[in-house]
Amino acid sequence: ASRWRYLRIFEEESTFHSIEFLKDVIERFPYRITAIKTDNHSTFTNRYTGTNKRPDMTVKTVHALDVFCIERGIVHYLIDAGKPAQNGRVERSHGSDQRILYEKAIFASVLDLRRKVRGWNIEYNNLEHCGLGGKTPNEALADYQLINPPNVCA
Repeated sequence: ASRWRYLRIFEEESTFHSIEFLKDVIERFPYRITAIKTDNHSTFTNRYTGTNKRPDMTVKTVHALDVFCIERGIVHYLIDAGKPAQNGRVERSHGSDQRILYEKAIFASVLDLRRKVRGWNIEYNNLEHCGLGGKTPNEALADYQLINPPNVCA
């Protein structure tokens, strides 16, 4: 994994915004996205929403994010319920955001928050990472063109 990240702040948490975020990532990421992995929050899945289940526990309707993914040939994986370690890289990056940005910065407004998050995102993607052999996420992503890894489509 390149550890390349894209961050964006929305004023509310919703399925609509999850899809908008994924649209942004698809637009910005230089390779075709073939799969995503999310936790089981209701903005990503309705698999665990009791009001959306039949007596046999099958889901009544397909979640809007799944529809979006299906239409674009993207596989949507879910971590197992109660297993955040399965999304370890995401959890670790959230911890970095917390320590380096959110605990240290003061945000005067949502616009200020968005500006500082954009700056931190650029900085993060240009930081050297031990797990990348001293490369930055941007460098690791650029190297994908050189090593032609499996499951990466140009």
